[in-house]
Amino acid sequence: MKLHQFIQAFAEPLRNEDATPLLRLLDSRNRTARGLSQTVGPIDDKRLQNPGHTLPEPWDGIAVRHCAAVHALYNNDYASAYSHQHQLVILFFRWFQEQPAWALPVLYLVLRDLRELAEQADAATFSTGGMPSLEECTRTVSKAFSICATDRTFKGAQSRRNGVYHVACLSIKCYFKVGKPNLCKNIVRAVVSDPKTPPVDEAPLTDQVTWHYYMGMLAFLNGEDKKATDELTWALLHCPADAVRNQELILTYLIPLHLLRGSFPRPKLLEAHPRLAETYAPFVKATRNGDIADYDEHLEAAQTRLVGLNTYLAVERAREGCLRVLFKKAWIASDKSSRVPISTFQTALRLHGVNVDSDEVECMVANMIYRGFIKGYISHEKQMVVLASKTPPFPALASMVR
Repeated sequence: MKLHQFIQAFAEPLRNEDATPLLRLLDSRNRTARGLSQTVGPIDDKRLQNPGHTLPEPWDGIAVRHCAAVHALYNNDYASAYSHQHQLVILFFRWFQEQPAWALPVLYLVLRDLRELAEQADAATFSTGGMPSLEECTRTVSKAFSICATDRTFKGAQSRRNGVYHVACLSIKCYFKVGKPNLCKNIVRAVVSDPKTPPVDEAPLTDQVTWHYYMGMLAFLNGEDKKATDELTWALLHCPADAVRNQELILTYLIPLHLLRGSFPRPKLLEAHPRLAETYAPFVKATRNGDIADYDEHLEAAQTRLVGLNTYLAVERAREGCLRVLFKKAWIASDKSSRVPISTFQTALRLHGVNVDSDEVECMVANMIYRGFIKGYISHEKQMVVLASKTPPFPALASMVR
């Protein structure tokens, strides 16, 4: 396809407000894009500055920038491809801010390509880990969010506000990519505080799942265990059955949350996700057995992996559940007496390879009582733990979720 033919191909979809052909024309990863990269060739600066006036403003410029972007992309010049795509998006914003909701799919496409090209540009250019392209992309996506969220021209099904959740999720994803998850709260606040924002259950199901996933992830990082569990469980239950990778992302945070509650994933679930099984199965086994030494060993071995997943602190907190199981076994071995010597818990720890003195054991038990894992008190003088008799001395972990 020649350049003038490509530009002319935009005329009818724009006239008919038909997004489907525009998606085919502007997709950087399809057969049309690969063909353009070969037939049109490089675009000189003169043509970029003066793209013509065949189409409504600024679509000539958008079409020419797309050709320049895909030519650079398929010649592995990712920095130039990103630069051209960024200019395309800026031109698109000038047009989009006066359009109703029919243009939203086109916005999603050009932003998706922008983010992917930003990542490729940074990976190819900055071996030290810098992300200037992705940071600029993040700011650009935030502008797109503002254009959608502040639509006062169109109402109901025609409003650009119907794209708020999709663009908000993309913006949150970018903030995580650039290591600034603390800025996500601004996006979330803008969505939930505006009464004109459509309810999330009116968004497409894919956007609902993504939104609940990120709400759960943010709650997880803030230590709001119950909210995180509710949001992530909703996302998992409504995630398409064939979206295995997305299910794995949700379970990455949901499994540690269930460990904190004392509930464990079924073996079939872990078998379906080998990477999750490799990461979390050792902790499940150690907790079931009350094997605190084994838990600590795996916690140290998996530290780098868990830190990378942002789940280390949660798995470390779940260690108390493992210790609770061990102490409960010691209590059962003592015929469920309401008075258990500190030395009994010390012996239980020693049998599992943890050698600590009685003062440290007393400190462990005191901490477990303070945190609510054990109901009772310590008689320091008699070196005795006096357990509750009218209520279960080892409450269910699920009752202590924050």
